[in-house]
Amino acid sequence: MVSSSPRAQARSQHDVDPERIKAYSEQLRQRKEAEERIAAQNEFLRTSLRGSHKLQALESTPAGTAFVNDAYEEDIDEVSPLYTIIDYEDVIAALSRLQSALQAAGVGCAGAARGAAGAATLLAAAGSPLRAALRTRSAVLRVRPLPPPVGRAGDRLRDCIDSLRPLAASGENAALAAELLALLGSLELESLAQAHDQAATLLDPACFSRTNKYKTGNADHKNGDKALASDDASEQIKIIKIEKTNEPLGATVRNEGEAVIIGRIVRGGAAEKSGLLHEGDELLEVNGVSMRGKSVHEVCQVLGALAGTLTVVLAAAGTRTTQPQRAAHRVLHVRAHFDYDPEDDVYIPCRELGISFQKGDVLHVISRDDPNWWQAFREGEEDQTLAGLIPSQAFQHQRESMKLTLAGEAAARDKPRKGGTLLCAKKPPRKKKTKKATSEAGYPLYSTAAGEEYEQEEILTYEEVALYYPRASHKRPIVLIGPPNIGRHELRQRLMEDAARFAAAVPHTSRPRKDHEVPGQDYHFISRTQFEADILNRKFVEHGEYEKAYYGTSLEAIREVVSSGKICVLNLHPQSLRLLRASDLKPYTVFVAPPSLEKLRQKKIRNGEAFKEEELKEIIATARDMELRWGHLFDMIIINNDTQRAYQQLLNEINSLEREPQWVPAHWLKHT
Repeated sequence: MVSSSPRAQARSQHDVDPERIKAYSEQLRQRKEAEERIAAQNEFLRTSLRGSHKLQALESTPAGTAFVNDAYEEDIDEVSPLYTIIDYEDVIAALSRLQSALQAAGVGCAGAARGAAGAATLLAAAGSPLRAALRTRSAVLRVRPLPPPVGRAGDRLRDCIDSLRPLAASGENAALAAELLALLGSLELESLAQAHDQAATLLDPACFSRTNKYKTGNADHKNGDKALASDDASEQIKIIKIEKTNEPLGATVRNEGEAVIIGRIVRGGAAEKSGLLHEGDELLEVNGVSMRGKSVHEVCQVLGALAGTLTVVLAAAGTRTTQPQRAAHRVLHVRAHFDYDPEDDVYIPCRELGISFQKGDVLHVISRDDPNWWQAFREGEEDQTLAGLIPSQAFQHQRESMKLTLAGEAAARDKPRKGGTLLCAKKPPRKKKTKKATSEAGYPLYSTAAGEEYEQEEILTYEEVALYYPRASHKRPIVLIGPPNIGRHELRQRLMEDAARFAAAVPHTSRPRKDHEVPGQDYHFISRTQFEADILNRKFVEHGEYEKAYYGTSLEAIREVVSSGKICVLNLHPQSLRLLRASDLKPYTVFVAPPSLEKLRQKKIRNGEAFKEEELKEIIATARDMELRWGHLFDMIIINNDTQRAYQQLLNEINSLEREPQWVPAHWLKHT
């Protein structure tokens, strides 16, 4: 919120002294002149005499021949025209074109269009004094051209004012000096000097440096913005007032030398709502505290401790009447595949503006203007006004890649050299032997999605998601994932008791059919050759070989259950998820996880099950490895400490899938 108090309101303790404004203006002027002087020197050294038209004319003419020496002619393109003689008919035509353009621009330019029409009418009148004056000017200029403007009128005006101030303070001519000082300090004379200097700058920009005189104009109370106008928009001094609560201001800063520059404006904060702070503005002072020379951390501490009305003095990056147009990005919905805490991130521009999230959280990204830091809301917190900063996908991927590279280099350095002694070194770890997953029929399973035991390490950042609305014609398959002996099969059997709602996919096999078996009901019987061809064509979610015969669950068998209007329940190895998620089936994956070691031990005792301590530790270790490697593919995690409670939790989730929309991978909905 921006202050809108009237001019007559009493000055507060943070009101800015005009002398400080003049000091800031002078500092900016000196800095600008120094930058321009250095730029001019660099340009002179770069071009030197090689850019001279006269030298080029001499070099282009062969020696020993008679010629008209162009080097002694004036370089016409080096002389800018001082003025152009324009007849009143041309002015009328230009005003007519301007009026047409303003009318075409819309309602917002109607007033300007009427003004242009009035000026054209006044100029076209037969007895118009303006018309007579313009014709007289054109006639005089044709006979006696005007000399170009010389010197910097703004600087000369300032010098006169500085010389008169001591005389106006005391002396016998103090009254006359004070009267002259008032005339020279008037807004009209200062504007005339600025117009003179701007014209001279256009005529000879290389030799005429811009003036930096600021006028103490009236405050724009409607916007809470006192703009001290300058002939150079990049050096405009502004005094603004912003109401700040205990929440962050909603802006980040960066250092450029000793300057403190606004780096970004965060959506929904006081900075954006005011419309007075912009990216690239330099903070000079906040509530009387000078910002120049302070580090980013010190500035954040100062701003974080302030509340209420902030009086900010800044050097604007440029003249802006409205907030700069942002890139038109749609809201990007993503699911996070990693945990993030801004308190642990040394790279975040402002920790107070960062938002923490966990793996699986859905984030709504509203701004991707910054390539390294996105602005987003966390799912369920969209009612908050201030967005938060999160690392962008590219930035997160880049630094995780760097971590892996450094870890690999460190491992390579620590690896003992071949032929070296191993007396004090650890032996290289052996590849851990793991039990192969088996189906409910007892045959070993091999995922068609990945034949290797371990996949290459993947850098996980975000996954784009979209809302999927339940459809009666498509029941999402339920996939149960988890370590052996954790109770997945019991949960599946409990669901399958409701045969009108749940069903299993009929498996395929290459073995001969037995007399009591019904094709399509007990198994789909196909030849071994056909089975191997289907494996190569990635038609099986999982498959294995048992007693020289293939067994497996196909995508088509799952589709048959879905087409029947029932919910297909699957117990799969995590490696099968990639192929299943790449299909059109839209599975819902539930990870059945063990409780703590002590609770798992008590559960086994309560159920009267025999167990070994090593087996319990193996269950927990396998579950931890599964969650680490495939956790980003899980939609829900159920901790199975009590089978009845876990079943009820699973059933409630399945019921909600048929009523409520869910966030799913965005590519699932692109072809539906």
